[in-house]
Amino acid sequence: MYNRTEIILEAYPYEFTDVVKGRGAYFCHCQDGSKKILKEFSGSASKAELLDRFLKYLKERGCAAEQIVYTKEGQAMCTDVDGTHYYMRTWADGRECDTRNREDILCAVRKLAQFHIDTADFHDELPQMMRRTPDFLEQEYGRHTRELHKVRNYIKAKKKRNAFETNFLNEYGYYLDQADKASERLKEISQEPSEQYFGICHGDYSQHNLLFTAQGPVIINYERFCRDAYISDFAHFFRKIMEKHNWNTGLGMDLIHAYDKVRRLGPWELQQLSVRMSYPEKFWKVANHYFNSKKSWANSRDGEKLEKICAQERERAEFLKILRYFVQG
Repeated sequence: MYNRTEIILEAYPYEFTDVVKGRGAYFCHCQDGSKKILKEFSGSASKAELLDRFLKYLKERGCAAEQIVYTKEGQAMCTDVDGTHYYMRTWADGRECDTRNREDILCAVRKLAQFHIDTADFHDELPQMMRRTPDFLEQEYGRHTRELHKVRNYIKAKKKRNAFETNFLNEYGYYLDQADKASERLKEISQEPSEQYFGICHGDYSQHNLLFTAQGPVIINYERFCRDAYISDFAHFFRKIMEKHNWNTGLGMDLIHAYDKVRRLGPWELQQLSVRMSYPEKFWKVANHYFNSKKSWANSRDGEKLEKICAQERERAEFLKILRYFVQG
């Protein structure tokens, strides 16, 4: 049967010899020896064209960056019969950043810092939806805390509770206190931050979006690029690594220093990092996943994740104390 993927691929000026479905994408081998990736695209044609200009800007700056492949009709994206948008880009061969490898993750933060420097002169106007205001995080934390209240109220109203629900209620007060304190600290430091702390961010910087290739490290998957506080990119990556390394203080400080050596972190950014790490985001994520899934049965993954959060809390609390001392320095 002539499948939808083949119909979409017909829109592009290549002969494809093999197409392999992978994580959220189709990996396409072309007759001319080149390789491409076809992915769903969330956004309009104008957003795809903006992404194309941004990727071309990076290439002109000498940065190894994927490039969008235009259709035969000269479009940056194509649309399926059901209205789903797709775009095709070049494919870089390489391995993902290994979160167990210290040099890999130190290289990752240095690469991120250089990316923030390299994008400082990209002045195309971004639509409102791609620009984060200085109070964005404050609003997000407020929303997350309200969602925690909602989960607590839902569980308390249940007559029978599973192990996850009992554990959640036992830990709720402790983590809610952290959420409230983080929100209060955020209000104290968010007053009119300097424009120098804001610019183009990747929007989803993680180990999955950094490849080590024969030509060096290459950042990929820029679909979520936006204007935000630079520290948001760093904090997103930093939290994931710290969780995987049980909040190892030595590694955490090395990551901060590695970024700072390439792009200097200002006092406001360090305060932001401290606050962002102190908000119990992982606790909220587990609660949110539970609430939006089938709550009639115990989700063992949620239970395991909650237990891991609690098991790491001693090390996390110790790291947060050292980080706050360092920031106040």
